[in-house]
Amino acid sequence: MVSVSAKNLFLFAQKRFLETSAALLKPPKSRWSSSSSSLADCLVKSLDLPLASAVSFSRELGAHQNAVEKADSVLRFLRSCGFGEAQMAKLVTNGPWLLLSNVESNLKPKWEYFREIGLSESVLFSAIAGNSKFFSRSLNSYYKPQIDFLKQYLRTSNALDIAIKRSSWLLTVDRKYFLEPNIDLLLREGVRFDDIGVLMLYQPRTLVMKVEKMAAVVKAVKGLGMEPSSANFIHGVRVMSSMNESTWHKKVENFESLGWSQEDFLSMFVRCPHCLALSEKKIRRTVDFYVNTASVAREVLVSQPLLLQFSVDRRLLPRHSVITILSSKGLLQKGKPVTPFRLSEELFVKRYIMKHVERVPDLMEIYRGSATAQ
Repeated sequence: MVSVSAKNLFLFAQKRFLETSAALLKPPKSRWSSSSSSLADCLVKSLDLPLASAVSFSRELGAHQNAVEKADSVLRFLRSCGFGEAQMAKLVTNGPWLLLSNVESNLKPKWEYFREIGLSESVLFSAIAGNSKFFSRSLNSYYKPQIDFLKQYLRTSNALDIAIKRSSWLLTVDRKYFLEPNIDLLLREGVRFDDIGVLMLYQPRTLVMKVEKMAAVVKAVKGLGMEPSSANFIHGVRVMSSMNESTWHKKVENFESLGWSQEDFLSMFVRCPHCLALSEKKIRRTVDFYVNTASVAREVLVSQPLLLQFSVDRRLLPRHSVITILSSKGLLQKGKPVTPFRLSEELFVKRYIMKHVERVPDLMEIYRGSATAQ
């Protein structure tokens, strides 16, 4: 009798535990309405979101009036602009409050404005998908002044489109804290207005360092003998700002180990700042090719540092193969040894391959095969 009562007591306790657990797991009515449920269904069906994510967003947004209708309107608008399911899912995941936006007064005017100023759809897709707060900024008080500022330096729609494609953060960066102080400093130092545009187009991150660092870098580059009015100055600033003092010294030591003097190094930096951005391994291999394979004097490399930027595998070795064959057949007049390496692809093929293809029929195959083999 006692054992039966104990058993009944255990079953009763177990039942109460399960009922309590179910009650705790069940969302409160105030947080889980039919609107939330409908919104979750909408997100799952429209964006193929995981159910758990859809439920989470719905609980967050479902209490707002007409949440389902607003979300449906936003998704239809994005779809009409060309956004794919994955892109919309990413947008919603990163910023679910986008679903409550007003299409007519917020989303549509911004989309149309950026299309009107020349940004391509693909660039806009990338810029919007990578920034969950893109639509939260004001069109009139933020985006239009931002674009007007950028267009001072990026003067064509095509330049603006390319710059935003490469660095979409230009649309949202705090220009008054970063861009304007650095640009003002460069202009005061004598950097040409057009060169600012080049820097903004190709290496805009140089313009968002702290202005104190920019001032120090400008001073250092000038100290190496480069004039702010020269076209290479902004490239010198970019290269030097990308490395610390230790890295700079390693670059110097690498060139010194290859026979460069201090004067050679400084001359090279002034002529071609990009060379210092090359890896030590790349520089050593390229110098080895010129000196030991192509018999180019080191002094030539010092005076023409641009030669160091060419790819050994894709450019130098294939062209050297052609030159070697033509020389062995006595088909080349003596000239500067680096000329074939400096020519554009079109000119090299015209002067060194097509010109001799009748005497050396397989020359093009040798050239292409050499390039492919690398």
